[in-house]
Amino acid sequence: MRNNLLKKCFITLGLFLFFTIFVPIPVAGNIIVAKASNTQQEQSDIKLNVKRVSIVKDNTYALKVYNTTDNHKVTFKSSSDSIAKVSDDGTITGTDFGNATITVTVKEGFKTIATLDCEVTVGPPALSIKLTKSDITLSVGRSTTLTAILKPNNTVEEAKFSSNDTSIATVSVGGRITAKSAGVTYVFASIDNGKYDVCKVTVTEEDLGAQAEQGNHETKEVKKAADKKD
Repeated sequence: MRNNLLKKCFITLGLFLFFTIFVPIPVAGNIIVAKASNTQQEQSDIKLNVKRVSIVKDNTYALKVYNTTDNHKVTFKSSSDSIAKVSDDGTITGTDFGNATITVTVKEGFKTIATLDCEVTVGPPALSIKLTKSDITLSVGRSTTLTAILKPNNTVEEAKFSSNDTSIATVSVGGRITAKSAGVTYVFASIDNGKYDVCKVTVTEEDLGAQAEQGNHETKEVKKAADKKD
């Protein structure tokens, strides 16, 4: 009986010492809180300037990786060098028509912290360009989109837009014209072989549609007044 009691005491003492020495119990003011992995945060911040891009054959495009540090090693690899090859600094060159994937790997030491892909389409250049409108009238503050038709239909080239006078009207890379001040200017759309088309842009102080509506309203008011007199 006494031996059993001694055994229980030794077991209790042993458990007490084990949990006290080897398994510290957190107390108020000394609680350890798990933090989100810095590596995961770095991976979410690392990104490419584009996820997909179209390149004319024999032309180049500079692929950029953002939010890397000096501790990171960045490598580029093409799924098909015969369609699109990529240099050590991320410059993509279209070598033949088709599609390829550029895979970007970011490592810190031996650990891969990010893997990013860019889809590349290589196609033919444009041979001709034609705007859908040759004359546009806008009031100050109004906008409209100018559309360019490029041939052949399977070209991956895009028109380059420019305004002859940006104080009168500006134009975005996608052909969105915005009227700035009254006057006349010209918007050009060009392609790499030197061909271009032009659209005349006339900017007025007031909305001509609003003026016409106001004129119709005044005419109706005058007619109403005349009817009342009769």
